[in-house]
Amino acid sequence: MNRRRYIPILTDSDKELPYYVVNVGQQWNQEHVKRSQGYHYQWIQSVEGEGELVLDGKSYRVKEGSAMLLFKEGAHEYYALTPTWIVDWIVFDGHQVESFLKKHVGISSSCLLYLSRPDLFLSKIQHVMDIGQAELGLKNIQCSSVVYTLLTDMVQYCSTQPNNSANHLNSRLKPLFQYIEQNYSKPLTLDELAEVTEYTPQHLCTVFKKTMGIRIFQYIHSLRIKKSKELLLQHPSMQIKEIALLTGFEDVNYFCSVFKKHEQLSPTQYRKIYY
Repeated sequence: MNRRRYIPILTDSDKELPYYVVNVGQQWNQEHVKRSQGYHYQWIQSVEGEGELVLDGKSYRVKEGSAMLLFKEGAHEYYALTPTWIVDWIVFDGHQVESFLKKHVGISSSCLLYLSRPDLFLSKIQHVMDIGQAELGLKNIQCSSVVYTLLTDMVQYCSTQPNNSANHLNSRLKPLFQYIEQNYSKPLTLDELAEVTEYTPQHLCTVFKKTMGIRIFQYIHSLRIKKSKELLLQHPSMQIKEIALLTGFEDVNYFCSVFKKHEQLSPTQYRKIYY
């Protein structure tokens, strides 16, 4: 597969989106890059070969199944360690990116991430490439949505620690993630969730926070808001109260409060902007 690249044409309005794509590439034979002033936010995923990432004087080996998450304006350097180092990458920005990474992913600076589902992140890059090649309207809005799903997948499928990324994460918490995905529309209790994992409730909270970097009900709220955003756009005539109930919020006012905390917009404002 030959290397490919897509650079969206961004208007001032596009740059006001919570998330937007700056450029994206696939099958790139990565050259040596050193930036003292940083760039935009970058996700650079190792596909074949190995490289090295240098942050604050520390070096990190970047192998297949791992990715570099580089923060905006953060100094960094990276280069190949093997004759060829093939990467897929996406550069993005937006006024909600930093807040989301800090509050929901638990990451506040550039780092190396270990991936339990590297295929999911590569598919997001492919999706943006497909949008770029298609004869579609509102391409940048669609790309914005893909960036958001990439960020939400970081919550579940990334770790700064290798032992939390694949076998450990999947074997202990995978049944819990599946259960939440299937039952997010229902009231969920900590006792119920603990029973799925065979942990005590207190120990589940500790393990989840240590593994994921956020509390378990923060994760559930993020998933419910993600589902509510899908419903807002897929069913423009559906009432906000009904969407709240379908995504696990019994009180519409509480739903609106949580939604606005996540998105800095009310559900109605979100629908007007993105639909």
